[in-house]
Amino acid sequence: MVSHFTVTVRRLVGIPTAWDFRNGSLTKRWTFDSNVSGSQYAGQGNHQLSIADGKDEIVFGAMAINDNGAPLWNTRLGHGDAMHVGDLIPSRAGLEEFKTDEDTSKPAAWMADARTGQIIWQNASCGCDNGRGVSDDVYAGSPGAESWSSAVDGLLDTGGQNIGRKPGSSNFLIWWDGDPVRELLDGTHIDKYGTGGDTRLLTAADVHSNNTTKSTPSLSADLFGDWREEVIWPTTNNTALRVYSTPNLTDRRITTLMHNVMYREAIAGQNTAYNQPPHPSVFIGNGM
Repeated sequence: MVSHFTVTVRRLVGIPTAWDFRNGSLTKRWTFDSNVSGSQYAGQGNHQLSIADGKDEIVFGAMAINDNGAPLWNTRLGHGDAMHVGDLIPSRAGLEEFKTDEDTSKPAAWMADARTGQIIWQNASCGCDNGRGVSDDVYAGSPGAESWSSAVDGLLDTGGQNIGRKPGSSNFLIWWDGDPVRELLDGTHIDKYGTGGDTRLLTAADVHSNNTTKSTPSLSADLFGDWREEVIWPTTNNTALRVYSTPNLTDRRITTLMHNVMYREAIAGQNTAYNQPPHPSVFIGNGM
């Protein structure tokens, strides 16, 4: 029986709190609150967060919190509705964050070093709320992750350069077919990105997505352990959950994604706020 562990509670009001569980009792370890830490941290959180590699640092939109509850960095670029943290640029050491911004005076989207907050590249302000953005390797023709967002034209490479057509959706991702390039998950269908157009791989029947325009599943995760991901949607009448798994064989032998701590914690994070697709702490994609 587990007698002690530390758990971090990430509340929707934006006050992360860590608790120790020892011998049946909970003791608060720390709380991060911008009213105490400083007003420069107010309004910097996103509608979601990512628990990054290392000692569970919390990437919280435009800022990050260290494992001891102290501020780690702050770009001061403000709140946004979408962000992705992972090994998005495998040629660089460590992890990166791709984020869209809601503030009309801030960059529309940007890529930063997840350990330091240093901006790697950014898109000019769109003068609007850039509410959608995705980053992962969806195109084998460009190394590393591609990034795109609602208010910025094109598909961007790891240097922020436009390399072609933007995918047909900007919501979720899934590893579905046999190659390591990730697919597009939106609403109740899965598509494969292509320079000439997306190819439909799955259209699910008698199920529905969640969270209105976010069009997210109930859960997507590597549930069965062969590194491709399953997707769960509720049936149209909300009486059951339906699990879809890929019918495709793969020649790739990769340890189940749930063994990656960052990925596993991202699965838990799918059940909060504006949920985002899970990312592991290692690069999975073309040329891996």
